[in-house]
Amino acid sequence: MNGCTTLPLVSQFLNLATKTPMPGYLFFDDFSERDSGWDLFNDAIGMTEYVSETYQILVKEPNTDLFANPNKNFRDVIIEVKAQRLAGPQDNSFGIICRYRDEKNFYTAQISNDGYAGILRMKDGEYTLLGQESMIPAPSILGGSSVNIIHMECVGRSLSLVVNGKPVDAREDDSFETGDVGLIAGSFGEAGVHIAFDDFSVAAP
Repeated sequence: MNGCTTLPLVSQFLNLATKTPMPGYLFFDDFSERDSGWDLFNDAIGMTEYVSETYQILVKEPNTDLFANPNKNFRDVIIEVKAQRLAGPQDNSFGIICRYRDEKNFYTAQISNDGYAGILRMKDGEYTLLGQESMIPAPSILGGSSVNIIHMECVGRSLSLVVNGKPVDAREDDSFETGDVGLIAGSFGEAGVHIAFDDFSVAAP
């Protein structure tokens, strides 16, 4: 896959209604303002863009990842976002990034609309699925065009993934200690993956 830039209470994250961080929150974005700092990218392979008070990633090529960041820097974080497939195959991938150093070094927790999930490390430009040979089934993932709530924790060397309030995966790795947060979406054999994200929150553990 190619990249391109240009378990606390889950209920804490579900009713955020303001971009202003509340006590305990480091960053929140409902994507209602286009100047909130996220990368903007648009060319033949895809798009990362603010659209209709969401942040959308469209992948126009097969076997391609696109990702975007708000240009922040954190150490230990709890991240949550609402994500919805707008178009394209259900054999897709999308999720959250933490400890992003550059486009070749970061962690990501991803799900697919056909019901699989995993925690990955991108290091020196190569993906490694942590602890598994392939993505694992996650019954809590909603398919079709349903909204999924993706929750990722990066605390110390511990990395965990919760989907729609259900724990899915937990791994340990010490490759990266700090970095940016972000969003990612990718295609496999079929292009056209189009994901909308909303209510992106970052909290301290």
